[in-house]
Amino acid sequence: MLRRIPPFRRSTILTALLALALGSGWAWREAAFATERAALLASQTIGLDAVSMAVAKDKGEPVGKIGVYLNGETEGSAGLVTGRFIIDPGKSPHAPHVHPDEEIMVIESGHGEIFCDGKTTRIGPGSVMYSGPNVSHNITNTGAEPLTFYYVKWLPKKAG
Repeated sequence: MLRRIPPFRRSTILTALLALALGSGWAWREAAFATERAALLASQTIGLDAVSMAVAKDKGEPVGKIGVYLNGETEGSAGLVTGRFIIDPGKSPHAPHVHPDEEIMVIESGHGEIFCDGKTTRIGPGSVMYSGPNVSHNITNTGAEPLTFYYVKWLPKKAG
């Protein structure tokens, strides 16, 4: 003999559908958050031997070598890039330029000049340049040996 299943109440069905919708939304949010977090740069240490150096060119002509340590979004920045640049004697990576990122250069070796915010300064080992957003700057190797510097550029996240 077949038993008859009692009908479900409309409120029971609505409650179950609401729970399913909320649960699905929560699961989607958590998955999206996990994916976003995975895309952020991870905290890490990178040795010089792990940085691949490539020929750097300006207007099609070699000007030195460049290697990038990190490049991507972090929890506190919309973009962060840090690297090492070796400029050949008498060369510059590019003409004076501006960008929305803040930038720091630290000179490891060699001698040259940095143009920053309308002023040209002679630089050597231990010199540091800071450039705020949209400030014109560049670096030129004026010495007889390669000029090596490290750079860090970052673009803060927008509030909101």
